[in-house]
Amino acid sequence: MKHSRSIAIIGAGLAGLSCAQSLTAQGYHVEVFEKSRGAGGRMSTRSFEGWACDHGAQYFTATDPDFHRQVKTWQAEGAAALWEAQITSFDAAGWAPSKASEGRFVGTPSMTAPAKHLAKGLTIHFTTTIDQLLRQGNTWQLHSKENGLLESSFDAVVLAIPSKQAELLVQPHSKALFARCQDAVMAPCWALMVYAHEQLPLDFDAAFINQGIFSWIARSSSKPKRQSGEAWIAHATTQWSVAHENFTKDEAADLLASGFTALTGFKPVTVQTHLWRFARLGHATHHGHIFDHDLQLGLCGDWTSTEKVEGAWLSGQAVSQDIAKHFK
Repeated sequence: MKHSRSIAIIGAGLAGLSCAQSLTAQGYHVEVFEKSRGAGGRMSTRSFEGWACDHGAQYFTATDPDFHRQVKTWQAEGAAALWEAQITSFDAAGWAPSKASEGRFVGTPSMTAPAKHLAKGLTIHFTTTIDQLLRQGNTWQLHSKENGLLESSFDAVVLAIPSKQAELLVQPHSKALFARCQDAVMAPCWALMVYAHEQLPLDFDAAFINQGIFSWIARSSSKPKRQSGEAWIAHATTQWSVAHENFTKDEAADLLASGFTALTGFKPVTVQTHLWRFARLGHATHHGHIFDHDLQLGLCGDWTSTEKVEGAWLSGQAVSQDIAKHFK
């Protein structure tokens, strides 16, 4: 069934793609606008000459029945697989096995694969930074940094972007949505990517770090269907990342590499760094997704739910259901 209503979704991370896929399946005309060159958001893999590294989201779990069915679909399509990793932890007492957890899944052959699977068949405008929303009667028009005022008008808009970015777009239109964005404080995270020419003598694939400058390290190359070669990722703590948010990549690389050596005993030579400015949820009241029925303006993303891939996907589904009920 085709609907006459058109929906604009800002952001092609998992929440935006989840919402877009759901609405498209229901017959709505949907267009997605993404400032980057590809889909996936923090479900990201950085590729280099001869090696690659998952430098954003590391894995995802599935506890909700609907999301579990989605993961099963990804598995059947070859876009995800179970990561049977040997995981440990580190604190003042040293290294210790980590407690068992529910199954951890990863995208295959990279963390971007589930997002690419959701993006199939969608109309996505990449390298399009929406910097203004314009209300025209009962419809919306979008203004982009690259192309100015866009011709198309939309019956509803969904912002599937970090709260700090959404603030600027909703502030002229809704005090309530602006307050909701301000309530969710997102913190940065520095990521160190390490390539080793031989396998490191560490008897684990990943570790939760509870002391020092890192919170997590993992042998990225241990994940299913990854490129050969020894690649490691290390995520700095929120405290360290905030304190060094204004460092250049090279400045951060020197300190992060030294920290990696102190933790593992390996001195990396080939490294890359990336700063995720809106990576971790510092505080939120967890109201969940929100859709203003008067304005036909919605918010979704992991920051509106839980700081998990599953939360992002569910928030996109939920706001799509609100839209469908509104235009029923």
